[in-house]
Amino acid sequence: MESVNTKNGRHRKFRRSKRHTPDEARRAIKDSARRFLLDRPFRDLTVAELMAGTPLSRPAFYQYFKDLHHLILSLLEEIETVMHQTANPWLAGEGEPIAALRESLRGVVETCFAHGPVIRAVSEAAPLDDKLERAWNEFMGRWDDAVEARILVQQEEGLIPAFDARRMAVALNRMDAAVMIAEFGKHSKGNAVEVLATEHRIWVGALYGVQVP
Repeated sequence: MESVNTKNGRHRKFRRSKRHTPDEARRAIKDSARRFLLDRPFRDLTVAELMAGTPLSRPAFYQYFKDLHHLILSLLEEIETVMHQTANPWLAGEGEPIAALRESLRGVVETCFAHGPVIRAVSEAAPLDDKLERAWNEFMGRWDDAVEARILVQQEEGLIPAFDARRMAVALNRMDAAVMIAEFGKHSKGNAVEVLATEHRIWVGALYGVQVP
């Protein structure tokens, strides 16, 4: 058994074992990173501390990840995949637009509620880290592309008034990112229900000119 100091001074004990499938090992490493990032910045993360929070040996980290950047970017990629899947109703134009938008925003809010600390860690580190800055800008850029494309389609259909679709997409996405990080970026979670209601009201008003009660 090996003891690991935790934030509250207690010790978490892990039984070292040499038998782990690659999927189990990756999951243990990622789970340890998520716990660390609940209320601490990426810059403080070290391989030693990360692996101390797993039942794996320190050298095992390099069997699955090239470095800490590779690890956190893989976490961001997983989050983005889930967010795009859950945002599909509105992005794909499924059903009534305002209802579809609410379902898509619900998926984004729920994903951020679950993974806010990782998103916060990347966004905070990006200004001082070239790799993370590029990854964050590309992450946001793909959301801008997706939202802009849906706005343009619905403008052609007469559902959304004529305005600069790209600027609106960027404005809404940056607003979303700031709100999600402020609400869900730390260990103490925000109110997902209220965040969804607020986001939906803002998006519907900005895109469709309709007031949501």
